[in-house]
Amino acid sequence: MEFGKFWEIKEVLEKQYENIVWRENSGLSKDELLEKAEVIYQQYKKASTSAAHSQVLKFLLENGRISVDEEGIFHEKIDARRIFPHLIWQNACDFYKEFMPRDLEIKEKYENLGAYSAFHDFGHISSDTKALLKLGFTGLLDRVLHEREKKENLTEKQKDFYDSCETSLLAIITFVRRLADAAKDKDVSACIRALSERAPKNTFEALSLLVIYFSVHELIGGARVRTLGRMDVLLYDFYKNDIENGTFTKEQISELYEYFFTKLWSMKVPFDLPMMIGGLDENQNEVTNELSYLIVNVYNSLDIHSPKIHVRVSEKTPDSFTKLVLSCIRQGNSSFVFVNDSVCTKALIKSGADKKDALNYVLIGCYEPAVWADEVGCTGAGEINLAKMVELAINGGCDMESGQMVGVKCEIFDFDSFKSAIKAQISHFADKVCDFITKVEKNYPIMYADPILASMTEKCVTEGCDPYEFCGAKYNNTGVQVLGIASLVDSVCAVKRIVFDEKRISLAQLCEILKNNWQGEEKLKLICSNLKEKYGNNNDFADSIAKEFAKFASDCFLGRENGRGGVFKPGLFSIDRCYLWGKRTAATPDGRSRGESLSKNLCATIGKDKCGVTSLINSVTAMDLSDFPNGSVLDVVLHPSAVSGEDGLCGFYGLLKSYFEKGGFAMHGNVFDPSVLRMAQKMPEKYATLQVRLCGWNVYFVNLSKEEQDDFIKQAENF
Repeated sequence: MEFGKFWEIKEVLEKQYENIVWRENSGLSKDELLEKAEVIYQQYKKASTSAAHSQVLKFLLENGRISVDEEGIFHEKIDARRIFPHLIWQNACDFYKEFMPRDLEIKEKYENLGAYSAFHDFGHISSDTKALLKLGFTGLLDRVLHEREKKENLTEKQKDFYDSCETSLLAIITFVRRLADAAKDKDVSACIRALSERAPKNTFEALSLLVIYFSVHELIGGARVRTLGRMDVLLYDFYKNDIENGTFTKEQISELYEYFFTKLWSMKVPFDLPMMIGGLDENQNEVTNELSYLIVNVYNSLDIHSPKIHVRVSEKTPDSFTKLVLSCIRQGNSSFVFVNDSVCTKALIKSGADKKDALNYVLIGCYEPAVWADEVGCTGAGEINLAKMVELAINGGCDMESGQMVGVKCEIFDFDSFKSAIKAQISHFADKVCDFITKVEKNYPIMYADPILASMTEKCVTEGCDPYEFCGAKYNNTGVQVLGIASLVDSVCAVKRIVFDEKRISLAQLCEILKNNWQGEEKLKLICSNLKEKYGNNNDFADSIAKEFAKFASDCFLGRENGRGGVFKPGLFSIDRCYLWGKRTAATPDGRSRGESLSKNLCATIGKDKCGVTSLINSVTAMDLSDFPNGSVLDVVLHPSAVSGEDGLCGFYGLLKSYFEKGGFAMHGNVFDPSVLRMAQKMPEKYATLQVRLCGWNVYFVNLSKEEQDDFIKQAENF
């Protein structure tokens, strides 16, 4: 393997998935694979879902065409992407049609009307990459065989479990050997072949193992591996030993990471691939180390936005490290999100985690914390639209546009009964979300199984059970998002002012105005839009409403039993769903028109936080964010002039530190000039690589919809 050539071939590596040349006679075409995989799936599904999954995986890995790059040093390509996800999705659809047709019909009705969403979630996993790097594929297999051997009187279910794990791991090992045989570089081939025989011994082997694992589990196996884990914990010993033993220099290790990040970037993983660095370990020691700095510096040099990097921050995190990440953000690399160790740990303890386990958390996907390797979090199983709850309360439980009865009818006499009516809607739909998800989860064993995840999960291997079974993992929780908090708060404040305090109009009159989308009432719309009682401005009344309703919404979910032996965990963020749910929500009392986007994450309604970012932070932290163990996040948009120079960097750091000291959960930032965004909107060809943090992932600004671009511009102008 030749070092020192990465930057010469970077562009080639970035495009390696665009025109793949498959090795001749190395396997079946994708059409042939799909046809035969469907037959295998149906054949083995009669025995068990686990057997079906392992046998299809075996068939794909042994018979798919492979490809190795002339230039690359990490190899994992096999022509079998999207086949397994197709089968998994079809199996889930068949389940709903056969066992829950009426439940699905009702749920889809409410979803289409904008009230809530609920579904199965097999797509947010935190696998035990610690065990993977410690044992390798062969060590995982040995552990499975050992546990099976020492058990007497295995049940049929346990026998099926161990057989499925063995089949999957043997198939992966066979695939690794196929890659080793095909690799042209002798050093690369030796590295890959070693991984078919043992655990990795150096940085190159460890990174290669992670690439192959991720490709097999997600791209081929159909799982959504929503974190690779704590990278500076996983890989530091390899880094340290390589330098001490003279295996690689620091410069060579940096180049290995350049290849590694570019490989993951080239895969174009939907919503980006997460990984985590920094923070406390289970003994409350800070883990940030020399590798943490190297990872940030290498990643920042590449000008890419996937993988995305979650950064844990504790009281012990070095200021220099936090400032390094902030300096990357102010340069335009916003693929970082900071999370507060103390609040996150407290939140996980509230959801039932032991303190040591809570300290050993990772973020799954966007912002959802879970105990690393020991929690099957299912963090995206449901959502509730808080703005819709206001609409239904005002209109007697009926959807304003269709007139259909959606919620519950409540009598409203005064402001307190108005708040109670909104809470009744929230409680009503919390029950619906939980009831639907619980019913589905009890059927997970016939819907889905994951022998790869099972093989990596110590409790599953010890007990002989799939992680999606009842109590399959140590923690078996379910995440539900509550979204649109600022839209709710501003609407409640507007109703109090114009209906109950000033008595400008009655609630019935307001209802008709909203049904008519403010038509003919533009002056009143302007008044409601510009009231001083707005979330995000450190307004005591507005903040008290946020605190009250956040607590109520959390109480509707937190600790409630799910269908897998775990509990529900509420989150307080929207990601990009603020646009989808906004289109399904009528005009609201805060001055918003029908179909417009709702407030995003913990942000104020766009343009309504007029008192600066400090006031915004005070409003956000009026809520107890540890009541939302499925996560929350504050988006901060700053002008470049606010963070320029050493003083600007210190100010940026002070902002983050202040937010976390006050109880903030997580924060990510965008630093840009609104005039640049306007130019990018007009001349996208000149700003093709301008990154923005859309939600829990980064995108190129020019690829956003006009509506999303306009929202970013308004938010930047407001700051």
